[in-house]
Amino acid sequence: MRISRHRSIATGLLGVLAGTYLVGCASVVTVEAEFPTPVVETLPVRIGLIFDEALTSYEYYEKIPQQATWTIYLGNANETMLGGLFDTMFVETRAVDAVPLTPTDLYNLDGVLRTELEKFEFEVPISKRDEFVEVWMQYRLTLYEPDGALIVEWPVSGYGKSETGKSEEALHRATVVAMREVGAAISTRFAEQPEIEYWLQERRNAAALSADFPLTN
Repeated sequence: MRISRHRSIATGLLGVLAGTYLVGCASVVTVEAEFPTPVVETLPVRIGLIFDEALTSYEYYEKIPQQATWTIYLGNANETMLGGLFDTMFVETRAVDAVPLTPTDLYNLDGVLRTELEKFEFEVPISKRDEFVEVWMQYRLTLYEPDGALIVEWPVSGYGKSETGKSEEALHRATVVAMREVGAAISTRFAEQPEIEYWLQERRNAAALSADFPLTN
């Protein structure tokens, strides 16, 4: 049983879920965790970050036949993991709303990075022989030039597994493991993507040229 869809939950459905939860037929998981600071060389670029509402208010809902309904809240965890990660990876970050950038930001940032959570899938035990809860996640990072030109789209996946016990706690642990795997992949492999490697070299060349030939009045 692998599940790969998510949707926003309408107010009426929330009311139904709340009622179901009261009679013990729903499982609700709010993912909260601390994420390790990556030990990486800071990249000498200034990045605008787009965290849209779909990411920061991400909710996953699924009704599993003959089991329960699941509601999983990931918005705060997304902000915590990605915000800390990018603050470490780049020399400067700031929140922006969209690309192209406004004139104020256009010459103050080297690029814009949008992060989306594309897929969230999980598997919970359906028999006593099953020993683990498993989670699969896929984020998509899209890097733009300040003028909105696309540099690269990069999908990054993570997997987490936890021994069963209380299902909600096991799912929480497995989700955190998957998110940490995503964070590790981003921090260690971001600069290795060919398009990003080329873009970083262009930024370095431009910085060196400016240093050699500074503007004069």
